[in-house]
Amino acid sequence: PYGGMMDVDTITISKSSATFKQLQEAEAVIQGLTEQSAKNRAVLNYVLNHPDSDGSVYLLNHVQGVSNGKKILTSISERARNGKMKKLYDAFDAGIKEFDIMTAKTREAIPIGEEAKDFTLEDINGHQLTLSSLRGRYVMLDFWGSWCVNCIAAFPDIKRLYDEHRDKLEILGVAIHDKIDAWKKAVEKSDLPWKLVLDTEGEGSVAELYGIVAAPTYVLIDPAGKVIEWNIGEHETIREFFQ
Repeated sequence: PYGGMMDVDTITISKSSATFKQLQEAEAVIQGLTEQSAKNRAVLNYVLNHPDSDGSVYLLNHVQGVSNGKKILTSISERARNGKMKKLYDAFDAGIKEFDIMTAKTREAIPIGEEAKDFTLEDINGHQLTLSSLRGRYVMLDFWGSWCVNCIAAFPDIKRLYDEHRDKLEILGVAIHDKIDAWKKAVEKSDLPWKLVLDTEGEGSVAELYGIVAAPTYVLIDPAGKVIEWNIGEHETIREFFQ
């Protein structure tokens, strides 16, 4: 549901069928789009306007982010859910439910509306950085790692978000389950302009404190220090708070 793809070749569709034409139409919607955020918007717009189309189910294979997946699943009509692409719909539906179970720990650790749990880590320049010292601005925690392909792929989009709102937004990248050399190399390669810290391992880590079970995980904290949003793999929902 947040980037995995199902092999649609396991579904037999005649090239002369209405379903095949709908799949071609749906494919055209995302053709040429390279940024995932643009793909997500195009897919959601298509599904909202074509809830009965088998192509809407097909496009589940091209969306990232659990909340995006949920919006699409609930927007698809009963006819399409039980149509030619039922196997694909059911697979994604099951994946979303499984993911909800997996992230129960995160929901418990980061309750919306509660004060963000404070922590202190050493930043990339060797200085101690405490989360609460950043109050007065919005803070987005980005739990990532040099080993995480999706984390790094999101950096260009996050840089744009940061550039557009850096007057009121601070980003704190928290590298988890990482090695110092690999972390510093990834930071340099991606030319990250925001604050950066490396988490400790095991008991007492910030990842454990925040119930992090997957990367990237984004947590948005308001200027008063309260959590107002968190999600896994979809920084687009963070952008909505600044529009």
